[in-house]
Amino acid sequence: MFKCHLYTWKDIENLCIKLAEIIKSSGFQVDAIVAIARGGWVPARILADLLGVKELYSVKTEHWGIVATITGKAKITQPLSVTLDGKNVLIVDDVADTGETIKIVKDHVTSLKAKDVRTAVLDYKKTSTFVPDYFAIEMDSWKWIIYPWSIREDLKGLITKKGIKSFDEAIKALKEFDIEIDNDIVREIIEG
Repeated sequence: MFKCHLYTWKDIENLCIKLAEIIKSSGFQVDAIVAIARGGWVPARILADLLGVKELYSVKTEHWGIVATITGKAKITQPLSVTLDGKNVLIVDDVADTGETIKIVKDHVTSLKAKDVRTAVLDYKKTSTFVPDYFAIEMDSWKWIIYPWSIREDLKGLITKKGIKSFDEAIKALKEFDIEIDNDIVREIIEG
């Protein structure tokens, strides 16, 4: 059993604003942003808006399967096909958990001859072997983070992992994970 942390959309907006302020105050002038798909898409788009960056790209990786289950070694499944010569590039993901994903993406972007490559995440877990250049939150203890863009996928994974079939069982189990969620979403997942 592990604990979870559930973010709202407002939480994400506030974290992105905080992260943008940290990046701006560092003096790093971002020319292009690379989002790590899928978790980094939303924060990368918000940061592009907050930082006034028009060049926004995406790299697809695979590392996690069902909630809190690593499927193997992190790997890039959709690399970049753009030129980053001489550009300051910011790589964005939602979380640095093990650190493997963000590290392989940084190596990939660096190989594309970017001038300076830096990394940013909303949440940096101290369990990560990779420390991002920028983060909004530093987590001392490990928790599974549920972001609003993956709430159904994550809750379904938690419910499936526990072998739950009924609504009442699901509500009880989610409370054990420290999750309080709208009953309609839980019903949708159970019935879906």
